[in-house]
Order: sequence, then structure tokens, then C-alpha cells
Amino acid sequence: MYNEFYGLEENPFSISPDPKYFYLSERHNQAFTHLSYGLKSGGAFVLLTGEVGTGKTTVSRRILNILPENTNLAMIYHPTDEPRELYACVCDEYGIAYEKDASIKDLFNLLKDYFFENYKNSKHTVIVIDEAQMLSEESLEQLRLLTNLETDNHKVVQIVLIGQPELQELLSRPSLRQLSQRITARFHIIPLDPEDVGAYIRFRLQVAGRIQPLFDTSAVKLIAKISGGVPRLINLLADRCLEEGTNAQSRIISAKEVKKAAAFITPPKLTGNAPSIVQRRSFVADLVGFFFSYRFVFGSLAIVAGIGIGMVSSYFYGPVMEINYPEPKVKVQEIDNSSEYNDVISMKSGYSSDIKNASNAADAMKELFKIWGYDAGGVSCENAHYAKLSCYSFRGTPEELTHLNHPAVVTLYDPKEMTEFYAVIRSVGSNTSTVVIDGTQYEVSNEWLSSIWDGEAVILWRMLPSGSSKFVKNSNAVDYEYMSRALGRAMHRKPVKYTTLNQDMINSIKEFQNTEGIEPDGKVGTKTIILLNARGGANMPRLVSDGEVQ
Repeated sequence: MYNEFYGLEENPFSISPDPKYFYLSERHNQAFTHLSYGLKSGGAFVLLTGEVGTGKTTVSRRILNILPENTNLAMIYHPTDEPRELYACVCDEYGIAYEKDASIKDLFNLLKDYFFENYKNSKHTVIVIDEAQMLSEESLEQLRLLTNLETDNHKVVQIVLIGQPELQELLSRPSLRQLSQRITARFHIIPLDPEDVGAYIRFRLQVAGRIQPLFDTSAVKLIAKISGGVPRLINLLADRCLEEGTNAQSRIISAKEVKKAAAFITPPKLTGNAPSIVQRRSFVADLVGFFFSYRFVFGSLAIVAGIGIGMVSSYFYGPVMEINYPEPKVKVQEIDNSSEYNDVISMKSGYSSDIKNASNAADAMKELFKIWGYDAGGVSCENAHYAKLSCYSFRGTPEELTHLNHPAVVTLYDPKEMTEFYAVIRSVGSNTSTVVIDGTQYEVSNEWLSSIWDGEAVILWRMLPSGSSKFVKNSNAVDYEYMSRALGRAMHRKPVKYTTLNQDMINSIKEFQNTEGIEPDGKVGTKTIILLNARGGANMPRLVSDGEVQ
């Protein structure tokens, strides 16, 4: 109805992943470039993760469009967690016949023969698995075994894993480290920046045939605030805005239409003011759920089918994409704390340049995110919650930092260069530490490091499985499960399954807090979770090995 009123040739805000509507933001461009590199380099696995609605499907489809014509592609949209069934699905996609009672070994051998036959015929074989967070460890291990199939210098199959942030957590498990090491390119998408939202809206309108501005500044700002920069939510709001504008005969969409649109598609409890960043997680889940029910009721079966066929979205990260190129060659320099400090340090090739270039705390934070597996432009403490991470800043001693057992960004001061700079402490040993300065890794003595550190540090820590930063009586069941396991492991005893915050659980929390030297108040806040993560077996990078924790 609104297409004619606003001079549009088609709906500009459909959520179907149409490649022509792919908005190449800087972050999406990074994702596209990095993942394309991963496929072209012939690596075994390529990984794309992100929260619901952040554009994973659109990016992945554009990447698939550039694959060579001789590519044999298998698309698995709803993978099973049973290894045999997964192999059977891949065989079905490639049209490989198999016996009804074929074993997993039989299916593996059929796939092996098919892959090598493709290679012999100069064909490229790619398997793309959507919603890969649904895969079990066993299924992921079977996929890894497929990538063992290779010639002297070439993998005969490449696998693209696309999924929600939980996939990153799954792949960080020690049992899957062999697979994780084979990921040649990985990217995590976080939402668009506020300034990108306006460009995104204008781009989609122009593709749909509207050149003149349609949304005023106030409308764009409000859409950016309510949507949190998630493209799918932008589309939902903008689409409804056009309907509201048409009904009101408004030639320009203002904040007035945005508020009406938000009131229509937002759950009643959040109607009115835009949700805060804390509210946004539940808002996204409710809004996406409401959208599907609304569209179903009104019979938009084509859209629903399109989603079923190709939507891979997950809200966890947003339009920040992550890539791991092959490890660069880094300088590892021994720096001691001898009386010849100035000669040993300042004359080292590149050191002075590195510390002068390391004056930006944001760049150091990016290095810290890389250690956690998230390498992307625009990543910061402000949007870390999209990866269920949070920042914790403090001023302390080397012993306190070691006790927390989390890699950290620290502020250092070089007396020779008279320069303050930022570095990432990646690991700490008995005598030396590994630090990263402007992307270069150095081995330094702990004594030297302590002498130039002012005590300021920022660490990343993993929030509870539900995404909450604290544990309370009415916490989610998954948080109770995690706390039960973590308390047991941290206290080196059989876990007690807690389902309520009873006195027994409070006493266990107090006992753990007392052991760790923090106030035993029985309340689970930031520091308690940080220490439980470090002691309770969480999948995370650690500053020191468990046996050396102070």
C-alpha cells in the first residue's frame, strides 16, 4: 500500500535476505573480505557468528555468490545433533545414494569417495551449515574428520559454520580444540553504529527506487536507539513506519511515526521509552517472537518460507565480524631488568615505534577481544554484552591481577621514551610474562613489567549463560545450573544441583568467597562471577595456568 504513496518500486524493508539489499557497512565489508579470504585460502573451516538479525545470512549469501562456478555446494539449514543423521543430510544434499541402514562409517566412505571424485574433476566442494550452534560435540567432531580428507596440498572439502554466539562458546571447549585450530577465518557480527543506521535506511530506500530523503533526523535517531542497530529490527520498525506514514498521509517520516510503529510492534511492557541497553536483550527476543506470530497471523507465508530457507541470524553480536588470518610472524624479544635496561630495551628494533603507536586504549581492547576469539572493528566495552562479555576496571597489584586470572589491558609508562602506552598482558609465568604492544608480542620479565605498570587494568569476563551480570534468587534456570557446576568445581567437590537460592547454596557461595579473600556476603556480583569463571572450569582464556594461581 505504501509503495505507491512513497514512490517505491518494491518493499525496501523486507527481512528476506536479498543480496541486492546487502548494505556494505565497514564492519560487514570486513566480514565479507575476511570470510572470502578464508574460503579462497583453502582452509578447512570458516566461521560466521552473530546475534539474531545482525545480517549473517545476507553476508553468507553474498560470499556464496562469489564461489567458482565449479563449486558443489551443500546447504544444511537445520542440522541435527546426531552425527549419522548429519552425514545423511550432507549425502542428501549432494544426491549421494545410500542404504537405509547405512552406518556412520558407510556414509563417511561415500562422502570421501564423492569429495575425491570432485577434486579429480577440478570441482570445489563446500558444505554450509546454518544454525550450527545446534550441533553436538560429536557432530562437530565428525565434521572435523571430513576435513582430514586432503591431498598433499589441498583440502577436498571446506565447511562454513554459521550460528549464534553460543557456537563460539561451544567451539571454545577443550574437547573441540582441534576443530577450533582449523578455523582459518572467523567473524562475529555486532549491530550497526547509530551513524550507520541512517545510511542503511537510505541505501535500502534507494535500491527500492526512492532517491529523495524520507526519514528525518529525529526518526533515524529514534530507530537507531530502539533497534540497537540490529538490521532486522531496523527493517521491522521502518516497514511499520511507512505504514503509519501512509495512514497519516505524512510525506516525511518523523519520530512521531517511529513511536507509533514501536508501540505497535513492541511488547506492551516496553511500549513508550526506548529500551535501555540492559533491556534490549529481552526486547529483541520478545520482538522477534512477536514478529513471527504477527506475520503468521496475517498470512505472510512467503516471508516465513524465505526465513525457513535462508535466515541465519543471531542477536548475540551484531555487525562486528571476526576473522583470524594465519598467525602473523611476531617478534618475541627478551627484555630483562638488568642495569643495562636502557640499552637492552630502547635499542631493540621497533620497540620505540610500537609503544608510540600503542597510545590508544581502544586498540589495546581490540587485542584483548582477539584473545577471547572476537576480532572485529568497532568492538568495545560498550557492546561487549553482545558476546555475553563485560569489562571490569580496577587498580591493583600484579598479585591481584594474577589472582583474577584473566588477560588484561594495562597502562604502562616507559621512562626512556617518557611515553604512556597500553599493552595486553596475555599470560604470566613464574619469571616472565607475555605482553602484546601494538600487535607485537614480547616476552618480558615480571620485575620489569611491575616497575612500569601504574596498577590500572581492564579485563574481559564472561557473563552468566543467560547474559546476566549477577546471580539472584529469580535467576534463569541455566544460571542455576552453571552456578551449581562452577561452585562444585571451584571447591573441588561433587556439584550439588541447586534450583533455588536456599541457605545451603548461600553458604556454599560464602565459603567460596571466603576462600578467595573477598567479602563473604553470599551475594554473587561481578567479582564473584569472575573468580568462579576462573576457578570453576569455564571456557575462557587464562592469565596463568591453574597450578600457578595465587
